[in-house]
Amino acid sequence: MDPAFYPLDTFPALAALAGRWTVMRQELLALHAPLLDIDRTDKPHQAVHDEVSAHLRQGGVYGWLKGWGESGGNRDWVQYPLLFRDEPIAPALAALPQTLAMLGEVGGLKVAALARLAPQAFLPRHRHPEIRAEGLLQMHLTLDAAHERNDAYLNVAGEFHRHRCGAAAVFDGSLDHFVVNASEAPRTLLYLEFDRARLARPA
Repeated sequence: MDPAFYPLDTFPALAALAGRWTVMRQELLALHAPLLDIDRTDKPHQAVHDEVSAHLRQGGVYGWLKGWGESGGNRDWVQYPLLFRDEPIAPALAALPQTLAMLGEVGGLKVAALARLAPQAFLPRHRHPEIRAEGLLQMHLTLDAAHERNDAYLNVAGEFHRHRCGAAAVFDGSLDHFVVNASEAPRTLLYLEFDRARLARPA
């Protein structure tokens, strides 16, 4: 049976990235971006990327996208896309240059985004079958969370990981998982989907 979580040091480039989380956090805290009228409901990453690209070509501003889980998009769970298939999204590169530079050093990334979950919000149990089919794993690197009474968690196949600032979790999103933020502050993390074989430490 495949594990729910993987040791971070199995993926040296991701461990190095996680070690520089304070730089990413500084850029996150300086980010001022609107919530767009674009949502991820029942859309694969490619469809979302195409919709965002069309929005930008038409002169639209860049910002956070509404997540799935509610009709018209979930405003409690929002994402700020950073890159798709190792290609930075231009407005994100301008807004978070150091973060995108560090991601560019990693390579093998299908998706990178900031993901913010509102206080007292819950993302129900779900799974991503394409993760295993495409040879991917996922990582959460927490950049901002409650400093006191932090009750923000990821649960994968019954195992919990607390979303603490600077903490990274590599996991198999093809397994059942859910996320909860029972804190009084938003929780924001760097979300990655990455090529497992490309980034794993050589045997």
